Amino acid sequence: MALIDDAPCSDDRPVTVALVNNMPDSAFVDTEDQFRRATTTPEGGGVTLELYTITDIPRSHDIASVIDARYRGLDDLWANPPDALIVTGTEPTQVEMVYEPYWPYLAHLLEWAAAVVPTVLLSCLASHASILLFDGIERVKRPRKCSGVFRGAVTDPDDPLAVGLPHQVAMPHSRVNEVPEEALLDAGYRIVVGGADSPAGWAVAARECGDALFVLCQGHPEYSTLSLLREYRRDVRRFLFGRGTLPYPCLPEGYLSPLAVHRLDRFAARASRTGGDPRDLWAEFPYHEVATGVQNTWAASSTALYTNWIRYARAGSHAVV
Repeated sequence: MALIDDAPCSDDRPVTVALVNNMPDSAFVDTEDQFRRATTTPEGGGVTLELYTITDIPRSHDIASVIDARYRGLDDLWANPPDALIVTGTEPTQVEMVYEPYWPYLAHLLEWAAAVVPTVLLSCLASHASILLFDGIERVKRPRKCSGVFRGAVTDPDDPLAVGLPHQVAMPHSRVNEVPEEALLDAGYRIVVGGADSPAGWAVAARECGDALFVLCQGHPEYSTLSLLREYRRDVRRFLFGRGTLPYPCLPEGYLSPLAVHRLDRFAARASRTGGDPRDLWAEFPYHEVATGVQNTWAASSTALYTNWIRYARAGSHAVV
């Protein structure tokens, strides 16, 4: 297990965190904002967030303009190794990840990071990609999408990544695939949060990979209060305008008030009836009525988790294995 030397000189050392944003256009800017908040830790010390993306992936005009204004390509990242690296996931479009258009870029990035960057935090699909690349373990499709806020136990309270976390940690999840916990443990990973007792499975795991500490988040501690609601709304829209080609999405679990569930169930019943113009129904989706009642139950734990990770990055050469 990686340990952190609490040498006083490490507490004030500035940290450079590189974010490689791979999210689709609809969530690209929101994801940047989420990780900017996540890396703004409460314990002081400067954290500089540098923005990168895979520039070879086609983008809409609006997102291409955002990238031109404040993002850099991976060639610039190779020349400027950060203290810590975050790699986001994206929506899966292929059954096998190796056929995704971003796979060669992502594989090269992860191999480079294992040799050069002290610590790497991987979000959702990027975690699954890393496990496939380094351990040959394939993700498995779940019977239904895992969406909601689920509680998972802290496996080892003395784990440096778990400092300040409650025994049970609430965390958002949103995915259609997972890596079985047994395969993860057999490959030498340690579970930080979650596991077999949680309906969502493991949420956070870690392992030394090459010269780096890799922190894998199958959950989404970075999510803002309304992220799951926006994703649900997106999936409802796909159902409406897909005209029967997609199933109606399930509500996120452990996230909505009884009144919100009632409103969305009532909308689902109307949407599931045949006939009518989907544009008229879509205009009545009760997003704003539901959004006002959503409560964020995971923010404090997520702040503690990211603070611990940034502390590891700040320790730099003081971190020992």
